This record gives sequence, C-alpha cells and structure tokens, in this order.
Amino acid sequence: MKTSILKTVSIGAIAASAALLSPAVAVSPEVAAVISKDIASSKVVEVPAAVAKAITSASKEDRSVVATTAVVAAIKSHPSTVAATVTAAVKAAPEAVDAIVNAALEVAPNSALTIVSAAAEGAPERADQIAAVASKKMPTRAASFEREVASVRGRRLVSAAAGLTSGQVQQTSLGIPSSAAPAPVNSYAVSGGASGRP
Repeated sequence: MKTSILKTVSIGAIAASAALLSPAVAVSPEVAAVISKDIASSKVVEVPAAVAKAITSASKEDRSVVATTAVVAAIKSHPSTVAATVTAAVKAAPEAVDAIVNAALEVAPNSALTIVSAAAEGAPERADQIAAVASKKMPTRAASFEREVASVRGRRLVSAAAGLTSGQVQQTSLGIPSSAAPAPVNSYAVSGGASGRP
C-alpha cells in the first residue's frame, strides 16, 4: 500500500512540475470567444488591425494559438479580408507562420494562392517555409505555391529597385527657351480641307 501511495504521489508531482515548467499551449475558451467576438464585430477595414492587436497583446507563449484563433475568426466573419488578415497576422507573429498558414488554408482552401501570397508579403524572409507548409497541406498545388512565392519575390525586387531611384520621375529641360520652342504640329491636319475624312 505504501508503494502505491508513493507511486501516486510521484506521478502527481511529476505532472504538476511538468505543468509548471511547460508554457501554456492553449488559450481558454473564454479568451478565444472574446477574440472571435471582437474581430467579428470589427468593421471590414479594421479587421487586420484587430487581428494584429489581439496577437501582439498575447503573451509570447500564447501568440501562436491567439494568431490562429484570430485568423480563423476574421476569415469566417469577414471572408473578403483574407489577404489583409494573413499579412497582419504574419507580421505580428512571424514565428507562428506555420500555424497561421495552416489555419487560413483550413478555413479558406479556395483562397490558397491568396493566403500564400499574403503570408509571403508579410514575412518575406520565410517565403520558402510558407510555400513548404502550404505544399504539405495541399500537395497537388505545390507548383503554384512556388510560382506565387517567386512572384512575390519579383514584386519585392522591383519595389526595392524603384526605392533606390526614390520612385520619382524627373523631367529635364532641353534648354530651349519657351518662346523659341517650335509650335506643336497637328499631323492629321490637311491643307485645303478635302481629305475625304469626316
């Protein structure tokens, strides 16, 4: 009898210490309901900000779970915000990109390319990881995910190159004074008025 009591106490002590040492892996149903309600009641234009706020206000241990909860709530209540929601979530918690992409693909599989593109825009340094996660979830679409990530990289390179030239187009003068500039020529004008055209 002493042995069974000792085993029970030992197992209980091990379980208690494991619970204290391991970070929380889930938020309470009440917290999830509050997050979902807050996001569902947001206006469409405010959804990405609400998602980002929910994620950044969560503890580091809960960020992944809060991010997936927020993304799922946003996509279900405001399907038109899929791209903005995923981008905001990935920017707020880049370490949870796998969970975010998986959750978004689960809720909106028909928006898979949009989700991959938005996630890659939000966390460009994790673009390959995003394509791999999406490809694992939907293996038949792996090639299209790779193309989408390559497209995002291309757009970012063009943007970066445009940023190097400051993005402003400057017109230069030819050095001809305006009074000496030739008058514009109307190439459709025909002398005599008998051109045969209306």
